[in-house]
Amino acid sequence: MNLKLPYVCLSLLFVACLSFDARAQFQFDRPKSEPPLDNPYTIGVPREQILQTVQEVLKTCAIQIDDTLSKPKEGKIVTKSVVFTRGVTAKADLEHLAAIPAREVRNWQQGRWRLEITALPLDGKRSQLFVNAHIEGKIADAASGSQWIEAQSNGMLEDEALRGLAGKILGIDLSVKVSSGRPARRILGCEY
Repeated sequence: MNLKLPYVCLSLLFVACLSFDARAQFQFDRPKSEPPLDNPYTIGVPREQILQTVQEVLKTCAIQIDDTLSKPKEGKIVTKSVVFTRGVTAKADLEHLAAIPAREVRNWQQGRWRLEITALPLDGKRSQLFVNAHIEGKIADAASGSQWIEAQSNGMLEDEALRGLAGKILGIDLSVKVSSGRPARRILGCEY
């Protein structure tokens, strides 16, 4: 009978260690990531109200509208390019928002984006809000100097802008909840 006691204690110790190890591997309280909003996003609001709110948010966030490319009467607003990163962190910041061309293994100096926001009327009461982002990285090249190279957006910038604009239009918070639990009602780093 005394011989079984060490095996039982050893078995209990093994089960206890295994359960702690398993808990370390699995995070049961980890928040699930929210899927991106549909782009275009259907809103029960007329197109004119969408365009007015978009212009207000862009003005509040000091994002300039490119008057030569924008066609507000057709429901299209295009922003001027905004430099969002410079220096040592440029490559990491670009990779966060876009897929950088693999053949371009160079020294990335800057990153910039430009948004195309389109409001398409469905009927008198509903419209679709569509956001498209153009992301570029600037590289230094000894032969040709510096040049901007187009990168393929991964959709993060579009989703953030869409959540901010649609949330403002509807008067609700559609932003992704941050790890602190406090939702940030913002668009492109600008709280409104």
